Amino acid sequence: MQSIDDIMAHMGLPDHITAEPGDFIGDDDLVHCGVCGKAKEHRLKYNGRFVPIICQCRMDELAREEAEQQRQMELKRVNELAAYSLIDERFRESTFDNFIADTPEDQHVLRICRNYVDHWDEMLANNAGLLFYGSPGTGKTFAASCIANALMERRVPVLVTSIVRLTADTFGDDLNELLYRMNTARLLVLDDFGAERETSTKAEQVFSVIDARYSAKKPMIITTNLKDFKTETNVRRLRVYDRIFEVCKPVKMDGESKRRAEGQKKRDSIRAILEG
Repeated sequence: MQSIDDIMAHMGLPDHITAEPGDFIGDDDLVHCGVCGKAKEHRLKYNGRFVPIICQCRMDELAREEAEQQRQMELKRVNELAAYSLIDERFRESTFDNFIADTPEDQHVLRICRNYVDHWDEMLANNAGLLFYGSPGTGKTFAASCIANALMERRVPVLVTSIVRLTADTFGDDLNELLYRMNTARLLVLDDFGAERETSTKAEQVFSVIDARYSAKKPMIITTNLKDFKTETNVRRLRVYDRIFEVCKPVKMDGESKRRAEGQKKRDSIRAILEG
């Protein structure tokens, strides 16, 4: 049987490791890096041989390479989820720069949205989401989309979808694949919650998504036109509400419909043109 010394000799380990330009022998009789000054070898006590070790600047370089690989993986996930998400021109225009907050209520919502993004790491760690609820046309989807866009710019993997698309036949019967895709996202944005109430099958699918997200302890942002959750009597839906309210802060959005107001502006403009 070969001894360790024989094995190491067979490996061809030299007395000192091969020094690179700028390296030097220190007072400890070890080769030191000419850049960071740290030792690049270690001397074994039992036989006096030198073995290579990683110096500090090489450790830093490896850490940077690993961070870059992680960044590229995150970017790939962002792009994959963006392609899968319900993203159109209206979504892309939903940014904080386009957030018109000319009422105290809108300013309050804008502050919540900005703070959510600014404290994203804390929100993620605490599985903290948002529930925008209220009358149709009050900017719920816009507010949720502003958050999604801001986080995606920071390379956070976000999946944005609507309940209508979520329960569409295009997803097929593979619910496990759907849940897997959902849970690869750091943030899930579900638009128009409550639209699934028309059939028990769709309601069951939505419950499965929310329950899986809840169990994975990953945050959700949900928008809904539902307003009076306290009058619900359906046990299944009450369980869904319990999940949502446990992890999502409710943000009420009422007032005049922004879509209706914008439509009136367009009609007034067209009438002014046509009537001279």
